[in-house]
This record gives sequence, C-alpha cells and structure tokens, in this order.
Amino acid sequence: MSKCENNTINRPIVNDMVLMTCRYCLLYELGYCRRVNPLKKEPRYLRLRNGTLIRLHFDCHRCEMQLLK
Repeated sequence: MSKCENNTINRPIVNDMVLMTCRYCLLYELGYCRRVNPLKKEPRYLRLRNGTLIRLHFDCHRCEMQLLK
C-alpha cells in the first residue's frame, strides 16, 4: 500500500514544482534501492501517455520519492 500526500507544505527542489511526494518508491520496487545498492543515476523520468515527462527525485535518507514538473 502506498502512502502519498499532497505536497503543499514540502519545500520545492531546484525551482521545480513538486507534484507529489510518496513513500512508495519505484527504485525499491524495481530492486534498485539506493540504501542497498548506492547508484547515482539521476534524473529519472516517467513519460505519460500524452508525452509529458515527469521528473523523479529520490530522497533515500527519508525513503521518499518526489514527482516534479
């Protein structure tokens, strides 16, 4: 079960608008958790069906993933 929250109180990262902050992490689900395997390959993106790119930011110390526009 994922725990997501609307990001109205969290700080923005590098002038990008934070769309959502989640405790559900795609890196963890794919077996690339940086707490176990510290690879630094950012930025990563999700491509929506309409072609929009959503940038992903991983805060592994807090075990959170942010979706940025």
